[in-house]
Amino acid sequence: MIKKILYTLGTFTILYAAGSAEIYQKNLTDCASGDAEACYDAGVFYSAHGYTLKEYDSTNAAHKVAALYKQACDLGYMKGCRAYAMSYASGKDLDTEQKGAKYFFQKACDGGDESACTMLKMMPEE
Repeated sequence: MIKKILYTLGTFTILYAAGSAEIYQKNLTDCASGDAEACYDAGVFYSAHGYTLKEYDSTNAAHKVAALYKQACDLGYMKGCRAYAMSYASGKDLDTEQKGAKYFFQKACDGGDESACTMLKMMPEE
């Protein structure tokens, strides 16, 4: 019985990963065509499930995700700006990184993303 459950779970995981990989590839294509939300969705997928892809590169994963969020932001998708600010804020040079994060939180806040406004208020004063 346990073997059957594990087999079933494994099968669902493989099917999910395969289907998600196709959606991810479509999002990348749509992103390249200027679809801001597709860029964001590709970043979310790569952040959470990128390891399931053949082309996954763990050493550059954070940079790839950040680049997708930045592209979404540049195309006007405010969730992308907030997500990029959050990845920006996790850098090593705190002074520089916090200024950059504040800029992108502010951009998202000005664009109507209330979560970004909240995050901006929580950032330390300069």
